Amino acid sequence: MMDFNSDIATLEEDIQDFNIEKDVRTSLKTQEELDKLTVDETLNDIDRAVFILSSGQEVQCVSVIRHLPKLIRGWQNECIRRVIPKMKELLHTAGLDAQMAATEVFTTIAKDELLPIPVYTQHFLRTIITNVNTKDPIASNAWLDTLISVIHFMPRETVRREVLGLAIAKGQLSQPTASRLSCCSILGAVCSKFDTHVVKKDIVHTVKQLCQDVEHNVRACMCKHLHTIAATLGVEETRKLLLDEVLELAGDEESQVREAALEALLNMTKLLDDECLSQSVVPLVCKFCEQAVQTEDHTLLFVAGEFGRLCCNMTKNYNAEQRSWLLMTYRHLCTLGRPPAELGPPEGQGDLLSVSNLPLSSTQPPPSPNRPSVEKQEEYIECRRLCAYNFPALTLFCSPDAFEAELLNTASLFCSDNDSTVRKHFAAGIHEVAQALEAQAYLIHNHLVLLLRERNVPSVLEACLKRLPDTLTAVVVRGNLIDNQPHGVSELIGALLSAISRLEQQWTSAWRPLETLVTHLRRLPDVLTSDQIYYKFVPVVFKLLTTNRYLPVREAAACTVCVFIRHNKKQTLRNEMCDRLIQDLCYARSFRNRLLFFEACRHMMALFSRTFFKEHFFEHVLVLFNDPVPNVRLCLCKILPSMKALLKLPRDRALHGQLESSVRKLLSSEKDRDVSSTIRATILELDRTEVSMESLTQHLLLDADLQDQRKEEEERLLVAKEEKSRDEDARSLKSHASSHSSSSVSKSRSEKPHKLKKRSTTSFQSSTTSSSLKVNGSKEKEKSKSFQSLPSTNSSFLQGKDNVISSSSSGSLSVLYNMAPSNPHPPRNIVNHFSHTYLTGAANTASQGPSTALGHKGPQYPGHSLTQSRNSPSAPTSAFMGSLSQLSTSAPQASSKPSRKSERRRTTELTHSSSALDPSLIAEPRTRKNSAGSVSSTGSGGRVRHLPRRKSTVGSPLSSTSNNKTKKDKTTR
Repeated sequence: MMDFNSDIATLEEDIQDFNIEKDVRTSLKTQEELDKLTVDETLNDIDRAVFILSSGQEVQCVSVIRHLPKLIRGWQNECIRRVIPKMKELLHTAGLDAQMAATEVFTTIAKDELLPIPVYTQHFLRTIITNVNTKDPIASNAWLDTLISVIHFMPRETVRREVLGLAIAKGQLSQPTASRLSCCSILGAVCSKFDTHVVKKDIVHTVKQLCQDVEHNVRACMCKHLHTIAATLGVEETRKLLLDEVLELAGDEESQVREAALEALLNMTKLLDDECLSQSVVPLVCKFCEQAVQTEDHTLLFVAGEFGRLCCNMTKNYNAEQRSWLLMTYRHLCTLGRPPAELGPPEGQGDLLSVSNLPLSSTQPPPSPNRPSVEKQEEYIECRRLCAYNFPALTLFCSPDAFEAELLNTASLFCSDNDSTVRKHFAAGIHEVAQALEAQAYLIHNHLVLLLRERNVPSVLEACLKRLPDTLTAVVVRGNLIDNQPHGVSELIGALLSAISRLEQQWTSAWRPLETLVTHLRRLPDVLTSDQIYYKFVPVVFKLLTTNRYLPVREAAACTVCVFIRHNKKQTLRNEMCDRLIQDLCYARSFRNRLLFFEACRHMMALFSRTFFKEHFFEHVLVLFNDPVPNVRLCLCKILPSMKALLKLPRDRALHGQLESSVRKLLSSEKDRDVSSTIRATILELDRTEVSMESLTQHLLLDADLQDQRKEEEERLLVAKEEKSRDEDARSLKSHASSHSSSSVSKSRSEKPHKLKKRSTTSFQSSTTSSSLKVNGSKEKEKSKSFQSLPSTNSSFLQGKDNVISSSSSGSLSVLYNMAPSNPHPPRNIVNHFSHTYLTGAANTASQGPSTALGHKGPQYPGHSLTQSRNSPSAPTSAFMGSLSQLSTSAPQASSKPSRKSERRRTTELTHSSSALDPSLIAEPRTRKNSAGSVSSTGSGGRVRHLPRRKSTVGSPLSSTSNNKTKKDKTTR
């Protein structure tokens, strides 16, 4: 009980502590501090700067230093006389912030040439040289970088007088290490200001002395600047004065010095002749790489990072054995840290081997431990990452013909590496690999597909997508993927669709890669056919256009759809995509989609001719004048001047009148304040927009008119090409049909006749056959006359058949679509033109219109209205083709020529001449009258009771009609 009471007392004390009122400062600064920060407002800029530099806070001084260029531009003399001396005094005791601000300002003044060279040298350059020796290493390095930057803007005499002597003095062995390090950097900068004679006389001696310095960091720093000195000396002097020094430093005991020396050699390869490179540099490179692989020390990562330059900078100086050895070394570096189970079969002729005339040992590098440490494993991963980065350079080093044998398996290892950064580096350079392989680019098709199907990390897919058009062009076009790998294009299409699906559904937040991919889809017409794009990518892009929640993705999809429409080769499909675009955007329920319609219109105006836009989109844009959302009407006002510029009078007088009446109606009835003000500004802009006149522009054509004529001519040629191909297909089908009928006749004539039993029976059969032929001949003439009375639809039939065959044989269909030519002139009631269901098949295809890849039904057949039922009376047509199987079994269409079924009857009677038929049993073909009163055949012909025969010839026309028995015959049997 006592413990409980004590706990309560303690809790009450704690609660009282929370309620204690504490003294809180009412302001962040005291009055004294505020007085120090207060400046008289009556002072001008120069007086205020002098006052702050004399007695202000450090933050105020930093502000004055940053505004020094502005003061020099406005009050140059006063600033030099009063402000700059105060700033010099401040820099001796100023902190790091003021020092860093001063370094940036001094560089800006020299770069912009705000002061004359003598004035800058007196007041700024000497201050920079003085502050290089400051004790703070960060500030000292900043001032040294400023001095190196300023040297490029100083004249030669000023640099020689003010800087060169100081640099040589700093490079003496008696100077501290920091001074000798700064001397190396200064000498590398000043060499570009002098000629060969001055460098050879005054600088080379100090450079050699620094290359032999006792401190390894000084030797390494001097190596980093040797290539600039060599560029000034030239080829001959470099070989005489510097080459021996660099070769000696490449064998230094410190790895840092060896790396710097090898990098200097790589930078100096253009300054050395082929003999020097082949005899001195190439053996040194091979020895350096061998030592790094065997010891796996700090130089291993340097070799992996510079392997591309080691191979490409001296590619002409390596012999065949050295090339093979370097490639094996590279493959070894690419497999470090990976278990043997993940490695495929070795490429080339084995592992690392010793090559004659190379500084290599005959032993293999020591094997890595079974379980390396974490630090070693990270080093191996970094080594593979650097090798993946250099893979394009190794592809250039290895000839395209030898790529499959040397590096193809290595590329597969990179694509399947467990570390995502390795795959990312390889994906970022795969376009360079494809371009380097040229005609052999199809070899990396599987690697590209694997990267596009990335499942774990979106950054790998994003790296692959950045240069996707270049990669696809190199692999598909230059690599001739269709001939080398028949299924390669379909695999690429599947991989691209998989990438879109994964970015949209799995990685929903990664909208930037999806935008990049949708944007790059505009280049697909360069590598794929229009049918492949239409059936595979158009539905997906339309879905992104209306369902994706990110505006940049939808805008990219709108532009991509416009490009697909532009490059489609079939007019019916172009019209269908235009109708779908109008339906999904212009007449959408969401106002966001209607806003996106204006973006699509801008792309259509840029891609197509004025005539095309006026024919398909102009009137639909005017419908949005009645939109209930003010933002839609606001965006509509911005596009009106561009639309008026498309008109040409007097041809477009009706559209011009509609535009003016719509603008006048909107101006009088608009109630929204923003839209009202915008439409008034738009009217002024419309008044300034000139409308072209046909009579005036015929002789005077601007660049825009010429470009529009070019676009219109391209569209006209595209339509003519389509019609020409359609006619050629029709002629080929007609010739195929005639050849088939002639072959069947010749085959039936070549068959052996049945054996005759009696001579009297033979004569009777021949007489009966001749009488039946006469009767059939008269009937065929009557039949042809009845067909001639009907309108000819043979061309439309062939056209529909061609469309069915092309759509079914494209090889890229995921669903069997029954395609037919849609109405070339889309109906005005576009809302009723579409249904939002995919037609993948139905029980009764004859009662449906043709389904398309866009997922909606168009008109059931050309000339057929949308509200008209399928069973309504209409002229017979053959535009709708049910399926491929119906091409041979469907009823023949009315034609001016005899139908194929009449030819079959004639062939049948000639074939079975031995089977006598009674002329009285041959009936007239059944005919009927349609609503127009014209006679048409039912397609089944007269019902004829054939005599029983023993056997029908295989492939004869009768074999297809022998099963057409009447109900009465079936019941009798």
